Amino acid sequence: MNGFTRTTVGADEFRTAMRRLAAGVSIISAPSPKGPLGITATAVTSLTAEPPSLLCCVNKNLVVSEAIKSMGRYAVNVLGQEHCTLARRFAGMDGARGAEKFTAGDWEYTPDGVPRLADSLVSLSCDVDRVVAAGTHDILIGVITDIRTGKQGEPLIYCDGSFSGVLAL
Repeated sequence: MNGFTRTTVGADEFRTAMRRLAAGVSIISAPSPKGPLGITATAVTSLTAEPPSLLCCVNKNLVVSEAIKSMGRYAVNVLGQEHCTLARRFAGMDGARGAEKFTAGDWEYTPDGVPRLADSLVSLSCDVDRVVAAGTHDILIGVITDIRTGKQGEPLIYCDGSFSGVLAL
């Protein structure tokens, strides 16, 4: 044994607890045969500097998860506070679905067809290195192939069910 006491925590209790964890907001975008796809995500983090890699978690039941796995590439677009409406759109809060989500925002495409947000704080283009299944989600490990840094700005944060900016201390 590892010395930890095992307890049973329910999914609702876990979700409530995780809502208290403030996180930066990104849009994960990918090409697909039916047009661009994307979702709002907070489960994104750097992994290693050598090779430059990141990790993101995507619900395996979403179409974008299948597109990323089949196409082998995606982008992580880090949002600024001014992208709050776009974050809501890509989270499905305004009713837009699939490629329709991309009718809002200033989108451009990499040479290999990955949509990226032209005015994001930074866009990281990735090739899928590995996919690890974990419960309801896929953990995507992506090797960064290109970085496009945008203008500096205040990052968009999600915490306790709300989007906001970072407040100075």
